[in-house]
Amino acid sequence: MAKLIPTIEKIKQFSVQPEEGELYLLNFLDQVLDDSFEVYFNPYMNGDRPDIVIMKKGQGVFIIEVKDYNLGNYELDEKKNWKVKNRTHDYNIKSPISQVLKYKDNLFELHIENLLEMKIKDIRSFNIVSCAVYFHNATKKGLEDFLIEPFKHDIRYLDFLKYNIDLIGRDSLNESEFNNILRTRYLISERPSYFFTDNIHSSFQRFLRPPIHLKEQGQDFHFSQEQMRIIYDSTRKQQRIKGVVGSGKTTVLAARAIQGYKRTNGRVLILTYNITLKNFIRDKISLIREEFPWDAFVILNYHFFITAELNNIGIPVTVPNGFSELTEQERENYFENEYYSNISLFEENKDKIKPYDVILIDEIQDYKRKWMEIIKNYFLVPNGEYILFGDVKQNIYNNETDNKDIATNVIGKPTELKRCYRSDFKIKDLAIEYQKEIFQNRYEIDNFNENQNFEIQFERNQQGDIKYIYLQDTNTIKSLYTIIHENAINKGIPPNDITVLSQTIKLLRNFDSYYRYSSNERTNTMFETNEMIYRMGLNFLNGNNLPKWLNEGLKLIKRQNDKNKTTGFNQLSVLFAILDLNEVYKNQFDSKLDYYCKKFRTTKNDFLQLIENNNEEFKSFKRDFSPERMSKNLNLIRNNKKIHFFMNSGTIKLSTVHSFKGWESELLFLIIEPKYHSNTEFEQSFDEIIYTGITRCRSNLIILNYGNEDYHENLKEIVNRVK
Repeated sequence: MAKLIPTIEKIKQFSVQPEEGELYLLNFLDQVLDDSFEVYFNPYMNGDRPDIVIMKKGQGVFIIEVKDYNLGNYELDEKKNWKVKNRTHDYNIKSPISQVLKYKDNLFELHIENLLEMKIKDIRSFNIVSCAVYFHNATKKGLEDFLIEPFKHDIRYLDFLKYNIDLIGRDSLNESEFNNILRTRYLISERPSYFFTDNIHSSFQRFLRPPIHLKEQGQDFHFSQEQMRIIYDSTRKQQRIKGVVGSGKTTVLAARAIQGYKRTNGRVLILTYNITLKNFIRDKISLIREEFPWDAFVILNYHFFITAELNNIGIPVTVPNGFSELTEQERENYFENEYYSNISLFEENKDKIKPYDVILIDEIQDYKRKWMEIIKNYFLVPNGEYILFGDVKQNIYNNETDNKDIATNVIGKPTELKRCYRSDFKIKDLAIEYQKEIFQNRYEIDNFNENQNFEIQFERNQQGDIKYIYLQDTNTIKSLYTIIHENAINKGIPPNDITVLSQTIKLLRNFDSYYRYSSNERTNTMFETNEMIYRMGLNFLNGNNLPKWLNEGLKLIKRQNDKNKTTGFNQLSVLFAILDLNEVYKNQFDSKLDYYCKKFRTTKNDFLQLIENNNEEFKSFKRDFSPERMSKNLNLIRNNKKIHFFMNSGTIKLSTVHSFKGWESELLFLIIEPKYHSNTEFEQSFDEIIYTGITRCRSNLIILNYGNEDYHENLKEIVNRVK
């Protein structure tokens, strides 16, 4: 018998019983699979809600979406969109095939660490997860007539189904046919999977079956009185918390979330805007000295949450004709208007939504008012707890304010957290002076040091250190590296406690490459590396007819006979990235290029000759697969890296201010780039971006003005007041 998680007996005790088809399939799997198979029913997937997930160690994962549809009530249009028959107007539902494939995509792109990078390096690793749809009220013949026969001349569609999905009717639920499906998808195999390693299997287990958090795993916190009032307040079910930077907002949110769970014994939703805060909040929750089940908590940013819910309740996300011709901003506006801010969409589907007993939103100043209305009106149970946390001075997205404060959908005066526990004195003083100089007519000015209580456990009462450096020469990042690397060494601070922040990814990405190959140190970034961009471009070229120059490159490094191009592509990507550095910095990386060429079984001269002989083709390759042209794919990488970002990586961290909001660092280098006047929203919130960057620092702050003349005199004067 299979290992059912939870057991059939426990499932039958659920307040919401499984559908007929789900229970039928579970009983079948329980009987025909042996105990080497783990079968998860409605597993915890942090917002995603697949019906059944089968997993076998050493083999792979199989996601099954279950539908009790009567196919006679539906039809497919020429684009294979599902439509409900006999409606007065067109009524589309999401294709069950698209629905289950979205769960698979999210496992790679969002949920399981390292899977996306594995997929980029070797597309075959994508096959460790397979998908199927079980139609309980349909036969195999009925499915063929409905989904295959009308499109039998569409070879691409038939190939897509063959390689990506299994369609299962009730008459296919016999041991012989089902085992054949598992063999086809390599869940039954004589050899273990090369890609589904024990480590990957363990990662899936931890994700699908999160453990109970035990009380002894936490630690004792000595909360202030104002924090305690928020954490244990059971009377005000709707509340807004207004907290200064470093006031412990996220720690209080974590403790309040656990108390909310204990009061309701229900589901807790914690939302952010910044993707990277998911792990930060989870870490804070894990420090609280309480016992609770992890699967009671969903922690996501707004857009991922809404996207997951649309998929869960079967709402198709479509794009209009000509969508690819739109600018990136126009595409974002389309999704915003049609889905993320579309209140009427959620009103029409409110009966399908499974609400939460407790909802807490961090960094509420990043939220549009319509988002707040959607979350409160459609995802919160009646009389549920709805708590908002924020700081208007970190309003880096230029959202609506009201009387110098955040405009929210919670009535009444906010509860305030006025003390800053994060930073040393000089950092606090700098933040206050910045507020007075820049925010005087925009926001209320804080006083971090008012009535400070130094007995609080996490209060910091050291002096701290601040430096301000103006760099006029912005044609090279060499000076940035010299300052950052030398200061880090001189201060004796380990790489784990060092962070470099800036406003744009382009500068940071090039600095990252320069830093790694100059220092021989690893880094932790929230964005793609230059090597990864090259790797993705090479993936697009992979096939039976590789370009001549690429074949010559693989032959040069003795990788032309490899069954797959993974190692060869990875090595060429490294060489291309070092070559770029060497050309920009006038042979400064000559020895580094020589070293890696020898490491990859060639010579520097032969490699340079390859590039010279194929110069135009190589330039064309770089243009075709530039970051600007690969923005969609790069966004997947960036989101994945943000989701799996942790501070204690042991390496220096590089991030935009936007992505680091909510985090903190002992030694922080804040690069101030020139304003980008073409981006009105970015320009309007530039003051808040700088303030947010400054207040990420705990002790040692070095501000590097990278040619921003507009801010030079102001910043210099503000820093001089507190040095």
